[in-house]
Amino acid sequence: MRPGTKVRLWSPKFTNRPDVEPPALLKLAGAISVFSAAASLVYAVFATLDFAGPVGAEAAYVAVLHFVLPVCIFYTINVNSPLSRFIIGLYVITLGAATVMGKGFLGSLPMLETTRVLASAASVLIILLWLSVSPKMRFYYAVIAGRSIPEDLRVRADELQGGIKLSPRARTVLEWLVDRMETAVLLGFIAVVLYAWWSTG
Repeated sequence: MRPGTKVRLWSPKFTNRPDVEPPALLKLAGAISVFSAAASLVYAVFATLDFAGPVGAEAAYVAVLHFVLPVCIFYTINVNSPLSRFIIGLYVITLGAATVMGKGFLGSLPMLETTRVLASAASVLIILLWLSVSPKMRFYYAVIAGRSIPEDLRVRADELQGGIKLSPRARTVLEWLVDRMETAVLLGFIAVVLYAWWSTG
């Protein structure tokens, strides 16, 4: 009997600098992007069946923010493209602006407008700082872009390219979450098919 093999949703044929592994938090962002894209498809099916989905500009907003950009994020991370930094930045700025304007799920949460604005701005700022100031991210993007490593990071090269330092328990939890994200996507699609069959049967 041959051991079971996990079905992979994505196996990129080309990877820039395949010897360089993305930081763990960046890989987690890629996994969450897959979940977001799949969830948007599930939502679209349910909304269509219930005839209560978004239309016009709102539908385009949902499609771009929750499907197109997450797919681009997932792709660029998996192929080690420097564009992933720009696309993630564009995504969080767009999401933050939409939340401030009261759009989407986050924008509809019951809270004071001042609190929503401050929380959105702080979240966007933290993520942008992580992308541009974090030593791990600066090192990673310099390497995959073929640029010279900044002087202050050269002495830490071994540490920075060795992966994020997590406790064994935290690493186990992170790997478990990333590993099962694809399973959650498959189960979501199965649930949609069953619901569509039940609704139209």
